[in-house]
Amino acid sequence: MNAVADSETAAQPKSGGPLRWLPRSFISLLPLIVALIAVGAYTASQTDLFLTSQNFSTLVQQIAVLGVLATGTTLLLAAGMFDLSIGALAALLSVIGAKLAVNGSGELTILLACMGCALVAGVITGSIVALLRVGPFILTLGAASVYASLALVLAGGRPVPASDTFATLGLGDWFGLPSAGVVLAGILILAALLLRYTRLGRNAYAVGSSEDTAYLAGVPVARVKIALFAISSLLVGVGGVILLGRLGAGDPVGGAGLELQAIAAAVLGGASLGGGRGSILGTLLGVALLGTIANALTLLGVQAFWQQFAYGMVLIIAVVLTALREHGLLAHARRALETRLGRPGHAR
Repeated sequence: MNAVADSETAAQPKSGGPLRWLPRSFISLLPLIVALIAVGAYTASQTDLFLTSQNFSTLVQQIAVLGVLATGTTLLLAAGMFDLSIGALAALLSVIGAKLAVNGSGELTILLACMGCALVAGVITGSIVALLRVGPFILTLGAASVYASLALVLAGGRPVPASDTFATLGLGDWFGLPSAGVVLAGILILAALLLRYTRLGRNAYAVGSSEDTAYLAGVPVARVKIALFAISSLLVGVGGVILLGRLGAGDPVGGAGLELQAIAAAVLGGASLGGGRGSILGTLLGVALLGTIANALTLLGVQAFWQQFAYGMVLIIAVVLTALREHGLLAHARRALETRLGRPGHAR
């Protein structure tokens, strides 16, 4: 768990290496940081448009929805679960919001409706997973089909214009910063505090590490799973509203692929598909890398379908890294790196 890892890091003696003051958790994120810097540096060398305030705002707006969904995915992965329906649910909620806007509903009513629908969906999914012990893979895959079909039916197979509904949230600025980015930052901070300092966060890591052990230790496993699915779905509700504001319409296919990108971002950031690991900072870096790659491809004039290729390759790399991590190969490489940098490894 993060708290345990941090305490271990604090207890480790420092040696004279150049990175002696950096925590072990930060060193594990160095490859991701290097990749992010490399992509940014190459793009900046090819076009002057990359390092501009306008492009920064655009980039933040582009990754906001993915960042919100990836945060919820990190919470689920910490407990050894995931949700493949979040992209379709976000699209469905954007359509619901657009339909309400067309009927004259205000933004507060739309927000409450979207959040309410998201909460109901999360509680239902979490209850089925927790109480009936159904695997989340097949269940959420089926739910994704249901949500996608409902979105297409409600929208009539085409985007539903929503005028300027939530335009300030999707495309505007707050305090001189992209409003979607401000919302994302708030959610990231709250999620990090939840994982690190609350009982629910500690229980999530415990369930992900070993559900049977957690149960024997008195952890309310069913309630933890339901709560995590509910929180994740509430974040999908926020993402759906931001998506509506950004697109200016409820798009029934606007969330396609977001679930896989969210998983890729979380796994790149150190989360494990097997559970027991995951950090909000790592997920943020994973989201930033995916967003920067997409932004770079756009600025460099690369055809749009290559973005899906890039996302697929990143997802494959993330899965391979997870497998290597599970087999201890990355830990061995990390200890070797720390030794070369002057920090002796520690037996576990």
